[in-house]
Amino acid sequence: MTTSVTTETLANGRTYTHRTAAHCETGVTSALFFDKGLNLSEPMIFGIGSGIFFGHLPFIKWTGLPITTFRSMPGLVFKKTAKRLNAKIYRKRFHSPQKGMDELRCVIRTGQIAAVTTNVYWLSFFPRRARFNFSGHNFIVLYENENGFRISDPTLLEYTTDCSAYDMERARFARGPMEARGLMYYPIYVNPNPDIRKACITGMLDTCNQMLKIPIPLFGVKGMRYVARKIIKWPEKLGYVEACRQLAHILRFQEEMGTGGAGFRYIFAAFLQEASELFGSKELNELSNEMTVIGDTWREFAVVSSRIIKQRKSKREETFDKAGGLMLICAGKEEQLFKDLRDVISTLKT
Repeated sequence: MTTSVTTETLANGRTYTHRTAAHCETGVTSALFFDKGLNLSEPMIFGIGSGIFFGHLPFIKWTGLPITTFRSMPGLVFKKTAKRLNAKIYRKRFHSPQKGMDELRCVIRTGQIAAVTTNVYWLSFFPRRARFNFSGHNFIVLYENENGFRISDPTLLEYTTDCSAYDMERARFARGPMEARGLMYYPIYVNPNPDIRKACITGMLDTCNQMLKIPIPLFGVKGMRYVARKIIKWPEKLGYVEACRQLAHILRFQEEMGTGGAGFRYIFAAFLQEASELFGSKELNELSNEMTVIGDTWREFAVVSSRIIKQRKSKREETFDKAGGLMLICAGKEEQLFKDLRDVISTLKT
């Protein structure tokens, strides 16, 4: 039987401490950098890595429906954070499961911890009721033992646990949308004294540009408005049942897959609060409070949408007009926030 602990001794004798997090990629990235001696919080990683985003992707289907994302493309937070902190990284996918597993074993035998991207459906340490076909879950592999691999999953588990070699291979190389193809990554070298202020400014500017400047009306605040107007028209255009199915698909991405809309807004609010202390900026702290309110509005959208889908009613009947209207409110508030953030950043540079 596996003994659950929060500290582990790696192959080279170093100690690894398991820490919990709100989101897998940001939590894993924070842990990887901490292992190399750089202690940055999950919100700071999220902000430096420009994690917040919105996109509607009709050209990429999941169970036959378009993907709606509330975050940047998986993997970008780690890559951008590493670049902005002048870290050297290893990041590789594999065509052969055998080569991918052999490479993982070689790395962890040296005492280097490695993050892997997996499909949660094949992970037996996941509760069965919570498993679904999603190839975007990240955790850290610590070492190999008689039960398979000792792993640290910052978002699902309070302690380290074991994952069988069979589960590990199937999860890493599962076929389907956005398949990971055995993705493994870790920092090789981390600058112990990076310019955190410069990294924060770069991350914030990049986030503002992603949310405001992409000309295609499927991304950023333009994308929010595009989807919101579609939601309002769905019952008449698609029929009530199909409209509910489409809305449930968006809601699943917001609330189940990778933290989603409200959760990411709260993490970004925490980042702005940390940045306000770093820069001594009252304006950044005010924007942090505003982003928390935006997160609350996204959460309200989720509640209203779930009541529509389940055909439950509160004191007032919930409608697609109301759900779409709430998303339009989020779009307007986020547009103003990122414009204000851009103005604040210009004062931080001087």
